[in-house]
Amino acid sequence: MRNINSTKLTKQTILEKISQVTIFSTYLNLSDTIVQHCIDTGELICSPIREDIHPTCGFKYDNKGRLKFKDFSGYFWGDCFDIVALVMSSIYNKQYNVKDKNDFIKILRHITFTFKDIFYGQEKDINLINSINYAVNNIKTQKPKIELVVRDWNADDKTYWDNIGVSLNFLNINFIYPVEQYYINRNVNPEPKYYYNTNDPCYGYLLGQDRNGIYNIKLYFPKRDKGHTKFITNCNHLEGIYNLDKNNYDIIVITKSTKDRVSIGAALLKMSLLYRGLINKQIGVINIPHETYKLRQNEYDWLYSKLNNNGYIISLMDNDAVGINESIWLKNNFNIIPFLIPFRYKSKDFSELVQNINFQEIKTLIIKVINYLDYYDRKRDKSSGNFQYDSSMPY
Repeated sequence: MRNINSTKLTKQTILEKISQVTIFSTYLNLSDTIVQHCIDTGELICSPIREDIHPTCGFKYDNKGRLKFKDFSGYFWGDCFDIVALVMSSIYNKQYNVKDKNDFIKILRHITFTFKDIFYGQEKDINLINSINYAVNNIKTQKPKIELVVRDWNADDKTYWDNIGVSLNFLNINFIYPVEQYYINRNVNPEPKYYYNTNDPCYGYLLGQDRNGIYNIKLYFPKRDKGHTKFITNCNHLEGIYNLDKNNYDIIVITKSTKDRVSIGAALLKMSLLYRGLINKQIGVINIPHETYKLRQNEYDWLYSKLNNNGYIISLMDNDAVGINESIWLKNNFNIIPFLIPFRYKSKDFSELVQNINFQEIKTLIIKVINYLDYYDRKRDKSSGNFQYDSSMPY
């Protein structure tokens, strides 16, 4: 890029010549008309920087006259210079930090070259415009970097998790933390996307690291109503793998949420402490990221490798149409034995069951499942692995 006098390049000198609306529209590959319509009407659009099938993003001026682009699913919230930094980071494969003076000058300079017709009286560089549009599409496939500021557990947290039978200490050993603030792509979008509110608590699930060292994280907002974002994540795979650390499980339970996973795990731990010798099984618990997730063959193979020679993988999904369909799919594709909460308990999942019945009944149900699997094993054709049904089954 051609050098210009950086000492004269400021936000103000940029915005005197080009509007915030036009910067946004150019760097998001939108039209000025769409952006202005969103401002005038409050209407939302599908996000241009992530895969989005429902309108979740909008534009609005703040009380300082800064136009902000907000993704109500929690992935982005910033001004036009934040967007330019995000796009430049993708174009040049280098993180640009709007808080860094040198980086910010480069961001401003990039804007002047994008709008050469306005700043220099020259024809626009179509290659630069194309690189911006390519970067916007590329950003959709890039993994967001989520960073947490963790707070201390408090009485409200204890009350919430106690309701499903989970202690705060058990959450700690399952890599679940209370969140004070979180950031997404902090360098280019430095404003926290959340601040702790007792009426809107957030819990962070640490789910591992990818090959590039980026933490896999899911954020959970339990008090949000239907229609509001309850989960934000940068990954889509099995959850709880840190705690599935043995290679001789008798039973591995696949459930549909982290909340159910830790509720089941806490119940099993309580049983082992209160009723030593009652359960002589090694039981692991894992969950899929959502109830329409389709287990991959390599994930099943990994789970199967964690079993002992006589071990089973079973599923415990919600007792509703979606959960039943997922249970059937797992049975048909991987011969995973399905279990559901009996209708008479008026609880669709395990965490709800813990709230509705006493622990003695929980213990009885778990023992029934283990006894059923023992019976199942006795009726299994050892040569083929297939189950030989008979009418005396205790189910």
